[in-house]
Amino acid sequence: MGLIAEFQLNSSDLPLTDAVAAVPDITLYIERILVVDPDRPVVLCRAVEASDDFSEALARDPTVDAYTMLDARDGGDMYRIRLRDPPLPIYRKYVELGTTPLGGIVTVDGWWGRARFPDREALAEYRRFCTDRGGTFKLERLTRESSTDDPPFGLTREQHEALLVARDEGYFAVPREASTEDVGDRLGISAPSASERLRRGIDRLLESAL
Repeated sequence: MGLIAEFQLNSSDLPLTDAVAAVPDITLYIERILVVDPDRPVVLCRAVEASDDFSEALARDPTVDAYTMLDARDGGDMYRIRLRDPPLPIYRKYVELGTTPLGGIVTVDGWWGRARFPDREALAEYRRFCTDRGGTFKLERLTRESSTDDPPFGLTREQHEALLVARDEGYFAVPREASTEDVGDRLGISAPSASERLRRGIDRLLESAL
């Protein structure tokens, strides 16, 4: 399992920053990144509040090798953009570290990115790589990726099992059809232990939902 990092990265040497700065009302959403050639990655972008000026700005951006507008919709114009190797080659470093980019947003204030890193050491190296080249890196959120077998909402397996048993037994029904003793009997634990698991599980669900 890897780490999912959400971060802000600011630098005038980042790709596409010139094009976005030329049309300051635009927001550019990076939908997908194809890194077949690390020096010339292809990005699929959705440009919101785009205009003809943005296409002209892309043509002048030194980090853009070629671009094609795929379609125009109310939700934004879709572009396929092949990038030249910029002064801050963030995609090349992604490939080197085994990192998977999961999306990004480009605005006049810089980049917001989301990526899967194999471990903390890779994230730390990526941060050093960016800051050593004049970028400003700010980590906003870091979460550990869950495997498909892990319970949802950050529950432990014991909490998840207790909640499922309580639901099946009618513990949450109105009027209540089962007691903590009934839940504990199903789980093979005492009533106080069952009550504690349920309380902690409910607390975790509320933390995730609210």
